[in-house]
Amino acid sequence: MKSKIAFMLVILGLAVAAPYFIKGPDGKPLLSSGTEPELLSTEQTRQTYYKWQDNKGVWHFGDEVPDGVVAQAVDIDTAANVIQSVKVPAPQESEEKKRQDEPDAKIPGLPMTINPADIPKLLDDAKGVQTLVDQRKKDIDQAR
Repeated sequence: MKSKIAFMLVILGLAVAAPYFIKGPDGKPLLSSGTEPELLSTEQTRQTYYKWQDNKGVWHFGDEVPDGVVAQAVDIDTAANVIQSVKVPAPQESEEKKRQDEPDAKIPGLPMTINPADIPKLLDDAKGVQTLVDQRKKDIDQAR
């Protein structure tokens, strides 16, 4: 029993530690124990705001406290929970854009979701589905 628990703890430890050693696509570990230097909490990233409640029970927030008001100080670190942006690659010319640039007499200028040449086949398929549904309904009615 103790060996099973020890084995489970080793597996759990490996599962927790693995992202610190497995390298991502950029060659850096998936997780790191340190923080990025530009995201460190510094005196410049910490700000103090004040909150107070008026006679009607409405909460107000501000940088300065009005005269005659008892306010609570709220310290906020603006560097907390900052996610670095990811550079998005420039969009490549899509197939649809390439098709629009090429003149084609078969495709009308209207927005279409299907090729007009495929419409007869789609109608035949729809008739086949309707026939199948009608047959199943007939079978269900006979089974009752």
